[in-house]
Amino acid sequence: MYPPPLPRIRGLEKNRLEALIDGVFAVALTLLVLDLKLPDDLAPATNSERHFVIYVISFVVIGMYWINHHIQFHFVVHTNRTLIWINLSYLLLVSFLPFATDLIGDHKDLVLPCEIYGVTLLALSATSFVHLAYLSRHRELASAALTPHVIAIMMRRIAFFALLPLLSMLAALVSTHVAVYVYLLLVIAHFFPGHVDAHIATADPT
Repeated sequence: MYPPPLPRIRGLEKNRLEALIDGVFAVALTLLVLDLKLPDDLAPATNSERHFVIYVISFVVIGMYWINHHIQFHFVVHTNRTLIWINLSYLLLVSFLPFATDLIGDHKDLVLPCEIYGVTLLALSATSFVHLAYLSRHRELASAALTPHVIAIMMRRIAFFALLPLLSMLAALVSTHVAVYVYLLLVIAHFFPGHVDAHIATADPT
């Protein structure tokens, strides 16, 4: 007689992945401030101002991506190997943002740093899209509150926030200074509550 097969579980617990995600975001936010330096007599004041501006913008942008990921993870009940690797890819890009920020701060007149920064944000949006699409196909990992309507709302929001890095990359071809300030639109738009917020306020995540 063969032993009875073990019951299949729906997936892995999400707690350890959440802890890793929060830790990487915390480190990325901390690394941003390490590039801020007091100006000396040899460094132009405008360089310090630019470092501070891009620091503030990147801090809020990373915080914004953490909030967006937090909203998506609200609907995650279990994880599996593929979902973990999607999230690790997301964290790879998040951990790269302090370096991309430093490039813009140190090379204010070069187009390439602005393009690298924009491509990184586009890749983050693309990874968010893949994450959400995977959850929509693997309903055993998601809560019942992740309805097709909620998925559509979040997909539209991801697409909208992907447009501004594209706009910044185009603006960098004309002015790298304007390209940096385009991200202020991203910050301002994020503080307008999305339609998905109402679903989070009323939905049971289980």
